[in-house]
Amino acid sequence: MDSLYFIGKAQFHQLATHISLYHEDMSTGYRHLSTDALMAAGLQPHKFTYWSVPMMSGYLGKAVPLDIHGGYVLIDEEKAMPMATSYGMLRYALLVSAVRAKEGGRWRYDFMTMNSTLAIGTAAGCGFLSFGRKRIGWMRHHPVGCVMMSFVVCLTTTVIARQGIKGLGIGIVQAQNSHKKALSCLRCVDCLEDVNTYTLNQIEELKTQQIPQQVGMPPPPEEYVRRFKKSVEMQCKLLKVDMDEVRLIRKLAGGSLCDVHQHLRDDPKCYKEPHGLVLLASDRARAAERPPLVTEPDDRRPARKWSLSS
Repeated sequence: MDSLYFIGKAQFHQLATHISLYHEDMSTGYRHLSTDALMAAGLQPHKFTYWSVPMMSGYLGKAVPLDIHGGYVLIDEEKAMPMATSYGMLRYALLVSAVRAKEGGRWRYDFMTMNSTLAIGTAAGCGFLSFGRKRIGWMRHHPVGCVMMSFVVCLTTTVIARQGIKGLGIGIVQAQNSHKKALSCLRCVDCLEDVNTYTLNQIEELKTQQIPQQVGMPPPPEEYVRRFKKSVEMQCKLLKVDMDEVRLIRKLAGGSLCDVHQHLRDDPKCYKEPHGLVLLASDRARAAERPPLVTEPDDRRPARKWSLSS
């Protein structure tokens, strides 16, 4: 929701109005899953309010219609699981939102970068003022002009520093770190496989994505086309980085499984999630097709079961 506020304030206010009018109490299954994600991210679940918001997906504009924002956990329960396409991807989406909430989201990033650029600009302006008063005769004889020039230096340096931070891609690095933390919190090889499959499909969809164009309208400007292609390339690059992280964390996870995937492997047809969360038929089909977990030759222990709430 933070990004939506900066991209389109009108749509953000429409979403906020929709949430305030149509929110409902979250079901037990989604509440339990959300609580586990908050605990894994280091947050305190009792400080949050849990709402199910029907039809929120039409306003939120996210691949999986859920978010953790301002002390509220918001999920479109009707669309969340089908749009996530798997239980593991749903867990991952909740963990990413929880990690972002723990880190302060877009607001903390903007606050930190704004203050950093202002500090750099102020230091440059004060330094120029001090240097000019000592070394440049014109500035000693024109105090008003000296102050104005220092202000211009301060403003120019602030703008350059701001653009430099954008050019360095600090925001992208922060997003990558958030995704990495969320992936490390999954601790389930089947959940990681679900995320990898979803990410691969997303990359294929992005590569085939075209700029929407109405019949009879002139083609979009070249600058818009160039920005669109650059955005697609950047998204594909980030998704490929996520896939690399999944492969690395998959090796470290060994034979760990969450409770749901452990029981799905044991009984894919008849297992029911104890908190009432309805699993997709595709999850059951994948669990039946998955080969047994391969452990190290010296390790004769059975695969570990892991739960966020344990």
